[in-house]
Amino acid sequence: MVPIKGIYLALLVLVASSSFTTNQVKGDKYEDEDDYYDSRERVLETSYHGLIKENETFVEITPLIKVDETKICGFHIIKKNKEIPFQIELVNELGILKAKKSLNCEKRKNYKFDITAVFCDGSHSKSASVHISVIDINEYSPTFLQPSYVTEVDEGRLYQEIIRVEATDKDCTPLFGDVCKYEILTSDQPFTIDNEGSIRNTEPLSHKASHNHILSVVAYDCAMKQSAPVMVNIRVRRVCEAHVMGVAERIDYSANSMESVSLFPKIHLELCDMQCKGEDMVIQSSVSLKTKHISFGCDRDASQCLKKLSEEEQIESGLTDLLQKNTDWTKDLVYDEGAESIFHFDGSAGAIVPKTVVKSQDFAAHQFSIMTMFRHHSIASNDKHTKEHIICSADDHKMNRHHMALFVRNCRLILLLRKNFNDGDLNIFSPAEWRWKVPQVCDNEWHHYTINVDLPKVDLYIDGVKFESNIEDRHSNPEVIDDWPLHAAHGINTTLAIGACFQGSENRLKHGFSGDISEIKLSMRKVLTPNQIRCGTDCAEKLLPPADHFLEPEQQIQSNTQMNKIIIEGSNKSNIEQLLQQIQYINSKDNPTIGRRNIQVMTTVSCPNKKAIRLPSIDTYIMVTASNTSTPPVPSTATLYSKILVDKPLTVDQKPQIVIVGNSNHLVSYPDIKDGVKILAQINISIYTGKEIRPALQKLDSCNVNVFPSLNPDHEEITIDDKDGTDESLFKFDIKTKISKDGVEMIGYDTIENYQHILKSLVYINKKPAYYLNRVFKLTCSQVDDHFRSAEYTLTLTVLHPKQQPSSASTAPSVLLAVPSVLPTTSSDGHAAVAADSHDTNQYAHAMLHSHDIQESQSRVHNLAHEKAQLASSHSTMLIVVICASFVLLICGVGIARLRNNGGGGGSGSSSHSRNSLDKHMPCPKVAPEQQLDWDDSALTITINPMQNDNLSDESSESENSDSEDEEVINGRYKNVSQLEWDNSTI
Repeated sequence: MVPIKGIYLALLVLVASSSFTTNQVKGDKYEDEDDYYDSRERVLETSYHGLIKENETFVEITPLIKVDETKICGFHIIKKNKEIPFQIELVNELGILKAKKSLNCEKRKNYKFDITAVFCDGSHSKSASVHISVIDINEYSPTFLQPSYVTEVDEGRLYQEIIRVEATDKDCTPLFGDVCKYEILTSDQPFTIDNEGSIRNTEPLSHKASHNHILSVVAYDCAMKQSAPVMVNIRVRRVCEAHVMGVAERIDYSANSMESVSLFPKIHLELCDMQCKGEDMVIQSSVSLKTKHISFGCDRDASQCLKKLSEEEQIESGLTDLLQKNTDWTKDLVYDEGAESIFHFDGSAGAIVPKTVVKSQDFAAHQFSIMTMFRHHSIASNDKHTKEHIICSADDHKMNRHHMALFVRNCRLILLLRKNFNDGDLNIFSPAEWRWKVPQVCDNEWHHYTINVDLPKVDLYIDGVKFESNIEDRHSNPEVIDDWPLHAAHGINTTLAIGACFQGSENRLKHGFSGDISEIKLSMRKVLTPNQIRCGTDCAEKLLPPADHFLEPEQQIQSNTQMNKIIIEGSNKSNIEQLLQQIQYINSKDNPTIGRRNIQVMTTVSCPNKKAIRLPSIDTYIMVTASNTSTPPVPSTATLYSKILVDKPLTVDQKPQIVIVGNSNHLVSYPDIKDGVKILAQINISIYTGKEIRPALQKLDSCNVNVFPSLNPDHEEITIDDKDGTDESLFKFDIKTKISKDGVEMIGYDTIENYQHILKSLVYINKKPAYYLNRVFKLTCSQVDDHFRSAEYTLTLTVLHPKQQPSSASTAPSVLLAVPSVLPTTSSDGHAAVAADSHDTNQYAHAMLHSHDIQESQSRVHNLAHEKAQLASSHSTMLIVVICASFVLLICGVGIARLRNNGGGGGSGSSSHSRNSLDKHMPCPKVAPEQQLDWDDSALTITINPMQNDNLSDESSESENSDSEDEEVINGRYKNVSQLEWDNSTI
């Protein structure tokens, strides 16, 4: 039996040896036990971040899980409350993290868990956190919240929003899960959609055109993945709009038929459900005949009117015609070869009436009448003191006294009538000049004027109506100016001239009229009666009102004196329609003017004591066409075609024709048509007689540009762009321009050059070109009252719609094809020059080319003013050059003089002083030869004394004085008195 003490000693020895062995192993690498445990904890990083796509299982870890396989034999995922769909393996000293199954970002986007490294002895390292994000892929397309959309809208309205569609996307990230765009796939529909899904219409809808609009709409996420289309049905509700129906666009009338034609046989008033509470509704319709652009404002026929006068009035109505065709004194005047007598005056033409026609008369001693019809070409730049005579009786030689004259000055019609020395005391003033301020003188329209003179009474009739001044200006309109009688001048008679005034001292005509005159007649020693005055002023074409038996109680019909406007008023809608259907047009003239007469119908509906509702106005026209009878009482064919501005009639083989040439097609792109294109920039108008162009014929009366179909005012318009024009603006032309949705109408007697200037300045703008393929513009021009008309020139404006190309590679060929065969080149002055044939219809360009040519002035008056302005400008520029050159020489002289004075001493001291002086003073400036005359006078304003202009225009200072509109008051005695004509008989 071993003793207990021995056993105890043996155990102590074993424990000691074991302890020594362990400490010895540790001592080989680690100094103590704390260092050993720190090395085990630093195996893993504190945290790791991973990314995994929805359709993958491999996790990209940052940073990499890297360990030493000699010590680490694996990894362990610490699971907490939730299942972790990941596993980790040790491969080649790296921790590879994988998903056990495909993840879904839409269910869970992020995962967080801890991992530890397992040592080969089975122990675990300190844990590290792992954050894993699931990367979304675009696996879902947007889907709309509703399977389809249906809504209703009213016709004729523009909505800010008709309906809003909405789509969603199941993807979890904003790039794939947000809807960023909506698109309407249905083409040629007047709708647009924004990125919020709001649909609105781009033009008013029409129930008649389409009862409903079906749109196919798709949505896109931010990665441009497209949804399945959804159908949007927009129904159009018919809205009853009160308007006039059943009016034809054109009404034909055969010339010389002498029969009336009904204007609106099928007219109908659509008033919807308009009614007044307990009261009758008031309906008023007016029909207007507009003929200002025809002949003399309308067809007049004095011969028919004379037949209606009494025998006594016919005998007393004998008038002396001073402006006749085919006479010795008018053969040099420019006139029309048609049925109407129209003489054209340019300010320098005129005619002296032989004494066999009208003997020398003392007009102030007897009563007389002047009857004339003229159209004054008002020019804004004319001096207000310029006189334009219609008729003038002046001294025949030696002096320039005007005895009787009718002239236009400063938009006033003025009658001058001077008493002779034997008609009264030379020291007593008497009325000598009557100035009527009337707008008709300068409106560039035809008007009939009659002046009855029975001193001291003078009456003016305009278009057959006696002029009566307003209450405000009854004392100043007409303005009556007093003057002394003319002094005696022995051996001097008078000369009667028309269209100008005879200057006796210069033996020439002066102060000519600018415009057209149809007639000048004198009634000697008697004045015309109101009936005789109206004879010839009444229109031969008129509107005929309904017969009285069609009227019902409380219905009324009104007509104006010219019979070109009829107003019908009543409460019975059916009866108003019946009355409108009875309105007729008739032209009783023997030779009616061929052409168009505009008709306008305006209707208002109202309840008593309430504001009236105006229905849309209706515009139509009557086309007076040539008679189809075998022997019509109209001029022969040769005379009809030769009714042009020549001094002699043309022969049959010289029948003139208006030729309009230019391109027949014009292709434009979206940006160009939105900014505006000049539609008629390439046209050229000429008048040929046979194969020659005669300069005397190059004038027109009217041009019309018709648009097919009519413009939509919502986004289409035609404007006039005259930015490239010279100082002679469009307002100085004698052309009136009216722009409407149907085109452009230009009226006025002017040169072809001026007409072309306006036509080439017409700009067509379309803000929404996507809805149109083309527009057709038709141009016709006429000369002298539509008797001489051009053929119809047609231009088709085609819109080039852009095509979406799928890729850049496929886009390149189309770009190459779009390059024109003729490329623009750059000239030496820096402007683009295009070498292209304007008549080549196979080449098109939409570049707006601007010519920089100098344009001629529009008339002789303009040329004279332009030459004076150039002369004044050149003199002023030369004066400035001389002054500046003298100033430079003066500075140089002063500098040289100072240098000489400072260098007058001798020795070194003087030389040093001279050097100091040179340092202090600036050297004399040198002016380059090419810079001496290069002055910029663009900002100079040169004022020319108007009295100098008068001196230049009137060579003789003793002919007349320039009396202004505001007369001076001398000592209070001679108020409203001016010396109208110089009386140099006693000089």
